[in-house]
Amino acid sequence: MSIINTNELKDSIKKIGIIDWIKFALIAIVLIAGSFYIFQKADVKKVDTSNNVATTTTKTTPKTTTTVKTQPAVLKNVTSKCNFKVVSPVMYAKVSMPFTVSGILDKSDTTKGCMWGETTSLAGNAEIFYNKNGTGWVSAGSPVSILTKGTPGMPSSYLSFSVSFNLYVTALGLQSGTPIKIVFTEFNIPVKPNPDTFDFLVSLK
Repeated sequence: MSIINTNELKDSIKKIGIIDWIKFALIAIVLIAGSFYIFQKADVKKVDTSNNVATTTTKTTPKTTTTVKTQPAVLKNVTSKCNFKVVSPVMYAKVSMPFTVSGILDKSDTTKGCMWGETTSLAGNAEIFYNKNGTGWVSAGSPVSILTKGTPGMPSSYLSFSVSFNLYVTALGLQSGTPIKIVFTEFNIPVKPNPDTFDFLVSLK
């Protein structure tokens, strides 16, 4: 039976203790480092950007919403009122004096929600105005009658009309481009408080 040297045993115990302490220290370091890493991931740190250190805070930029107001279309080419329609010239055309406005009156057309007043061969009257140098509308004379007549090959409810106008442009001092307005007023017998009217615009050539 061998006898264990007491000094060797003590040295072995010391060696084992040192190794265990080293292992314990390494395990403790790993645990501390892991806990610190997890803590950083869970908690968003605020960093002073004045030191040029990147921040871990995510900033969400709100979307900018632009509101566009849609304006209603300007009906520049509207040439009718109720079932009364101007065919020639077109709206805003340039005309030379004298000139004639012609169109149709379809008494069978009830889709417009209103009917232009008329009687045998008469659909009201028309009056011409001019606007000299933007000073406002001025009547050029008394209204004239809108005379209607039947159209060959068409139903009796389909009537045509034409009205001629003239302005003494030199005497009135009217220049090219002067706005001209024809105001049509429906036949108003029996009398209505607010008869239908229709403004048709052209200009001097």
